[in-house]
Amino acid sequence: MKRWLNACSYLFITSFFLNGCFDSHTEVLEKKCYEGDSAACSQAAHNYFIGIDENGDKVTVSSDKSSTLYVIACELKDARVCDQIGRDFLHFDSGLNPDLVSALEYFDKACALDYAPSCTHLAGLYAQGKEIRRNLKKAKKYFDKGCTLSDGLGCFYAGLMHEKGEGVKKNYKTAFDYYSKGCSLDDAQSCTNIGAMYYSGLLSGKDYVKANEFFSIGCHLNLGYACANLANLYINGYGVDVDYKQALSLYDKGCSLNDSRSCSNLGIMYEKGMGAELDYTLAYKFLEKACKSNDGNGCLELGILQSRGLGPDDGAQNNSIVSFEKGCNLGNTNACTNMGLYYADDKSTEGVDKARRYFEKSCNGKNIKGCTNLGVIYQNSQDRANLKKAFNLYKYSCSLGDATACSNLAIMYAYGQYVKQNFTRSQELFNQACDYGHNESCNFSGLLLKDGISGKADQKKATDFFEKACKLGSQDGCRNLQSISSKVVHDE
Repeated sequence: MKRWLNACSYLFITSFFLNGCFDSHTEVLEKKCYEGDSAACSQAAHNYFIGIDENGDKVTVSSDKSSTLYVIACELKDARVCDQIGRDFLHFDSGLNPDLVSALEYFDKACALDYAPSCTHLAGLYAQGKEIRRNLKKAKKYFDKGCTLSDGLGCFYAGLMHEKGEGVKKNYKTAFDYYSKGCSLDDAQSCTNIGAMYYSGLLSGKDYVKANEFFSIGCHLNLGYACANLANLYINGYGVDVDYKQALSLYDKGCSLNDSRSCSNLGIMYEKGMGAELDYTLAYKFLEKACKSNDGNGCLELGILQSRGLGPDDGAQNNSIVSFEKGCNLGNTNACTNMGLYYADDKSTEGVDKARRYFEKSCNGKNIKGCTNLGVIYQNSQDRANLKKAFNLYKYSCSLGDATACSNLAIMYAYGQYVKQNFTRSQELFNQACDYGHNESCNFSGLLLKDGISGKADQKKATDFFEKACKLGSQDGCRNLQSISSKVVHDE
């Protein structure tokens, strides 16, 4: 019995020491790595990084060992690992500042090994020109190589260079060829840009049927803005029958893919009851998502809902000014105009000055209402230099069809502000504004004709203008219509 126990003890001890001499699975891989096995390098590096091997056994985490082994794998010409190291230097997910020079080094190694995505990444660094001197010739070279090696994204960017004429001569046919190859490789952006070329008529006239075909492919490949473009065709009936429900469904998919424009348009459709029952709660939800995703139009429409008190009844304060301000900062000129109107209600010097700055920002973005309202600010100052500015702004906006601008320009001619008094010109401008639906301009046209101020009196034409003014909602127009009608009856 005793001898058996001793034998067992010896066996146990021997077993213990034998087990202690074995390397772990990851350590074996590490040794193979140093012997030139790139696949072993990658697997060992992965194990050290995540702390567990492919068999489920624990591994002591070591970022240093992991990094070293990945670098060895790259040196052993594992192109995928070189590409991964390059992407790690870009720090997409970590929030750290990118090391573009190191990223370029590893992308260059992988591209030299004919790893297509790295060629595209390398080209992107040359195209951006951040930390690395911008070199569009090299960018084109590597986008081409990526495309040749069947990287759809490389084809897309090569096509984009030809479409925009960046680094190469603008050539829509060549761009189309690159996009076509990219689309055949399931690159959603390439398919969508083909659709956009057909939509815009960049090839041989507009072709909405073809645009629909390629936007559909892009949307099927889960590109949010392709779904939005397709929805726009159904909204406007381009190449298809108008179908708001289909558009709503497409915007919904685009929004779920985090396309902010889709979210904005989806919110507007619920706000207006297009393709679905009117639903301000859903409208608010999608417009808020669009605004949070930095869509300027989403912020504008959200602000409008908030200003009308149509936000959710959850006790939260709906601040339309915050939304308009953000929309303006994102370049939405209508939002800037709304900010100007908000401050214009404050008659203080500070308020007027803020209104002017917002209207200037709007007008600089070619927003007609912004320019007209800026003109009002200048006209009210009565300073001659500012009156000149007002006149030019009204002239610009009126030429683009803004009724208020035409009416205000007519008033300047009627009163001789900055320009010589000219009632004939004033009459023409009031008539123009009236044609645009400006009710008070119709009324003023009637007055000038009734009393013969702009030329020969014409009671019939004056009556027509008063009648139109009244129909458009002018109370003065209604009173003047009643007055002139009574006079005509009395005279008869």
